[in-house]
Amino acid sequence: MSTLAPRGLTWTVLRVHRRALLISGAFLALAAVALVWLRTEGQEAATSPTSCATPARPGVPLCDAAFFQAPLSGFPGDMSLAATVIAWLPLAVALYAGAVLFGGEMERGTARLAWTQSMTPGRWFATKLVLPAVVITAGFSLLSLLYRWARGSAPRRLSDRWYYADVFVATGPAVLAYGLLALAVGALAGLLVRRALPAGGIALAVTGLVMVLCERWRSDFWTPVEQVWKNSRGELGNSAWQLDMGLITPSGRRIHDCLQPGVPAPPGCYEARSARQWYALHHPGDHFWPIQLVETGIVLALAALATVLAFRVLRRHHA
Repeated sequence: MSTLAPRGLTWTVLRVHRRALLISGAFLALAAVALVWLRTEGQEAATSPTSCATPARPGVPLCDAAFFQAPLSGFPGDMSLAATVIAWLPLAVALYAGAVLFGGEMERGTARLAWTQSMTPGRWFATKLVLPAVVITAGFSLLSLLYRWARGSAPRRLSDRWYYADVFVATGPAVLAYGLLALAVGALAGLLVRRALPAGGIALAVTGLVMVLCERWRSDFWTPVEQVWKNSRGELGNSAWQLDMGLITPSGRRIHDCLQPGVPAPPGCYEARSARQWYALHHPGDHFWPIQLVETGIVLALAALATVLAFRVLRRHHA
């Protein structure tokens, strides 16, 4: 037998979870093929005629209105669906890690049986944590890179932007961080609860909660830029993530009374407030990587914390 072949505990873990490995491998292969096909679909869409060949309304440059006109079918719709699948894939990891990888083995007693075979609980836990982490790192990195590659084929035909929640997670290392967090939370839940379904449910809920909270506070992960115009409101580029917009009075107070969404400003609204300046608070497109790296760091720190807590639980209750 080759000396490079997995042996001992590593081989046991691979054998026990070979079905999950086969399923995840098949999913990864199909997803990779789908993203390659989306790349070719985007290249065709980029060269085909579009309704934005003429201005949509006076004052809008050519094709800048594509964002508002792009249909939710064809290439834009397929890319949105791919982003959703990739971004929320960590929830599947959390469910499997909590219900099968750790909680299931604790409930069935196979973990304690392994500990009687000249194997320490620490080594058992480390092996079952490292092997899935390697698979998650390789798989999620590949999907994220392929998704970015597919988006680059026709960026002007897309109906979403970099700051959309699913797109933001799927196009950077944040999705990998969420996958590792899901694994660590699943391990901690499995060791604490020691039952498959409750552990899987807890891991799923905690991972989903962290994803929702990070989405809620994402705009605060980096300092936004303020743009000010005099006398008339200017326009931000399509790549700008607009957070706030309003008027500045001579006293410096920022007001929003005249800018109700979908409602025309009442006559004389601006004059009554003596406002002569407009402002917009936004994240430009080059803020993608700073925000992405800050969020990735936060999620990885939470994953490390969950891993440390899991080792402490293991030492305290299963020494």
